[in-house]
Amino acid sequence: MACPNQCNTCPPTERVPQLVQNPPCPGVTCCPPGCVAPRRMCRYIQPPRPISYKPEIAYRPPMLKMDDDTIYRKSYLPVDGDKPVPIRPPHNLCIGQGRISDDTIHRLSYMGHAVPPPCPIIPCEHKMIGEGPMQIVTTNRHDYVPKPFCRMQPCYPAKNLFTSDCPLSDLTTNRLSYLPLNVDNFKVHAIKQEDAMDKPCGRMEDNTVQKLSYQPWQPQIPEEMPWKARPSYAPPCLPMEEHTIHRLSFQPPGQFVECPGGPDCVPCPEQSCTLPACTATCCCPRAAC
Repeated sequence: MACPNQCNTCPPTERVPQLVQNPPCPGVTCCPPGCVAPRRMCRYIQPPRPISYKPEIAYRPPMLKMDDDTIYRKSYLPVDGDKPVPIRPPHNLCIGQGRISDDTIHRLSYMGHAVPPPCPIIPCEHKMIGEGPMQIVTTNRHDYVPKPFCRMQPCYPAKNLFTSDCPLSDLTTNRLSYLPLNVDNFKVHAIKQEDAMDKPCGRMEDNTVQKLSYQPWQPQIPEEMPWKARPSYAPPCLPMEEHTIHRLSFQPPGQFVECPGGPDCVPCPEQSCTLPACTATCCCPRAAC
């Protein structure tokens, strides 16, 4: 489909924020569906470097003289006059000629009384230890008096061990407990089991309880379950949007100016519009939508 030479101008929208440093958008055109407007080329202009406000490292001597009026000089101004006569206190302290008094406050507060002391009350004398010599018979001496001593005759056991005239017996406990036996008389004969069971002539049956309980079965044909089928991955058919929130929120400090062409020209940044069938290159940004 061939696009017309000129397209109609896009109707104005309520929210069309303009970039601060970019120039206002020209008349945006809209083409019919299926047409694509020609891509414009722009050249990026770097903004000038901002002036630095750092202080200059250079000493400049002051042009005026420094003020020497301090707070003390302004508070106490000099006054011309005679010096006042100092007022000194008179010498009214002198040492007495007599003897210093020894009447203290304690002596004057607690005066002595001329009263004889009361007679002491001495208790009567009680002879607790008694009269005469002390008795020497104690409880221990009274209970344990000396007794006469008698030596006892020694008691020795009788001599009842004598040497035997017979020879010493050699029959020990081990010999009497373990006597020699005749092996022939006590030989053990093997008791063999009689063959009362006949050997099987056929093949042993292999049908076990496990095999009979769990019989084999043929697997059924799986049913089609379209609701459980997982959709296959379909790669996207449209290119990924490169306009992020950060790019649309913080535009570059410079500006783009249209240029006819050249090595410094790049495609103008596209800003999509929410209007139907609009393919203009200068519309409202996505961050404001």
